[in-house]
Amino acid sequence: MNFRRKLGLDILPEKYAYGEDPHYGHTSEQKIPDRWVPTTCGYCSVGCGMFIGVKGGRAVTVRGNQNHPVNLGKLCPKGLSEHYTLEAPNRARYPLLRKNGKLVPVSWDEALDTMVEKFRATQERYGPDALGVISTGQLVTEEFYALGKLVQLGFGTKNYDGNTTLCMASAVSGYKRSFGSDGPPGSYEDLQKADVIFLIGANIADMRISKADDLARVARIGKDFLITGETGIKNDLTAAAGAGARGAPVKDSSVLERQNGRARLYFRQRFLQVHAYKKRG
Repeated sequence: MNFRRKLGLDILPEKYAYGEDPHYGHTSEQKIPDRWVPTTCGYCSVGCGMFIGVKGGRAVTVRGNQNHPVNLGKLCPKGLSEHYTLEAPNRARYPLLRKNGKLVPVSWDEALDTMVEKFRATQERYGPDALGVISTGQLVTEEFYALGKLVQLGFGTKNYDGNTTLCMASAVSGYKRSFGSDGPPGSYEDLQKADVIFLIGANIADMRISKADDLARVARIGKDFLITGETGIKNDLTAAAGAGARGAPVKDSSVLERQNGRARLYFRQRFLQVHAYKKRG
């Protein structure tokens, strides 16, 4: 620290300089990028479109993509802070290998050689399928494909699965039995076209901000918006949707029983309606 800084005369004008950004107006000069790179937010599964502001080869800011159909320019706090994760102090930057009971940094060559040695020894002793691989859910399609080929053809094991399958196993089973598809058969566009939206224990106003705005627009044009969940969830969504939302807060322990009851009544009524219609026809 120099003498001027100790006296409080050095206010670091270069570090705290301001400038004019075409999107944000008067803002920190450090946050004004040289270029914007279009991408997709990687935090959750909504798939919000965004731009990463790059300056001097570093990500310095982000903004929502107003032309993206998923979020129309809106981002939640996680999306708005995504560029900070790239240089987070606790981010993994190099491989660690346990030696004498402690994890120590090693070169990539040593890390890969050790992995190959241990994997090969295990498979030679117990067979190829003794090795199993579970991937992260944060890979893009091309990376998933490459990893699958490495596991099946390189490692020679059939025991490979992704976190996206494991964490959604029950939901996927329900999708396939109900709709014949292993993924949600609907789209975000359906929110604007639906006559009734039924949310079960989903605090969208807190976790899916861009979709909460969509639901609020649906409620404002007079469509039914039903909420089942904890009181806090109801309050958050009701505030986002306005007077058009109707809620039925219940305890977690009774959600399944209530939904089973509703399903029974719905299908019974639906069956009677269809049966009566066919009989009249």
